Amino acid sequence: MILFEQLINGLALGGVYSLIALGFTLIFGVLRLFHISHGDVFMFTGYIVITIVAFARLPLAAALLIGVVLAALLGIVVERVAFKPYRKSDEIIPLISGIGVSLTLENLAMLIWGPEQKSFKLGGDLGSVDFGSVHIAGIRLIILAACLLIMILFNYWLFRTRTGRAIRATAADPETASMMGIKPELVIMITFAVGSSLAGAATVLVGALYGAIYPTLGFTMGMKAFAASILGGLGSMTGAIVGGMTLGILEVFTAGYINIAYQDSIAMAILILVLLLRPNGILGKSVEEKL
Repeated sequence: MILFEQLINGLALGGVYSLIALGFTLIFGVLRLFHISHGDVFMFTGYIVITIVAFARLPLAAALLIGVVLAALLGIVVERVAFKPYRKSDEIIPLISGIGVSLTLENLAMLIWGPEQKSFKLGGDLGSVDFGSVHIAGIRLIILAACLLIMILFNYWLFRTRTGRAIRATAADPETASMMGIKPELVIMITFAVGSSLAGAATVLVGALYGAIYPTLGFTMGMKAFAASILGGLGSMTGAIVGGMTLGILEVFTAGYINIAYQDSIAMAILILVLLLRPNGILGKSVEEKL
């Protein structure tokens, strides 16, 4: 029974990782850009949300909506300021610019909110749901349900809407997409907005899950999103979800059955082992096959 509880906990954590990894993968798919500051957009949005929540006690759904909108706006600003000027530069230049954004957001967060950990409590005590002898925290079920709902909505948007098709066409062949009337700059801006909004949703759910945020959390979550993307198969949306879920389950099982101090190292060791056996990730999707 404890195994089932740990599985639900792992899926809830993995769902959050998957959301961040989906945004990372979306941006990479369109721009061939490793958005190294993606995790810091996640972190900075979280700080703004808890500042707003401090003034107005908001339910989780309202905080989630605010996080999505703020992260989308922040993502657009980051793209316009840090990446657009270097669109035609060598690949290393946008990467360095992204590192600059990451350091700027992290230090700005320390300057405004301080280096110490901040409480990120949302909503009240949701109790637990009992299945016989199995007790699942209500907040974890809500987080898992929210992650799955957001993934379904994102999938519908990407594969069923006109805007989603334009983004996939740009990712597949930007020159041909431009000849067909698709505006590349608008697509890039929407890509950053949507990709960042997924990180914004994730930061609120992490706040609900752990109840704390700190300046270096952006680097940690960014690296985990990157690891999840690589594990699932870089460039694959399904792979980002599979990678995120796998990473979350590995961490929770390591913390529950071995030692919480080793959860990151063992999860990463297994990730390396998987990549040794399958260099393209679990789903084995090549980089050229975008979105």
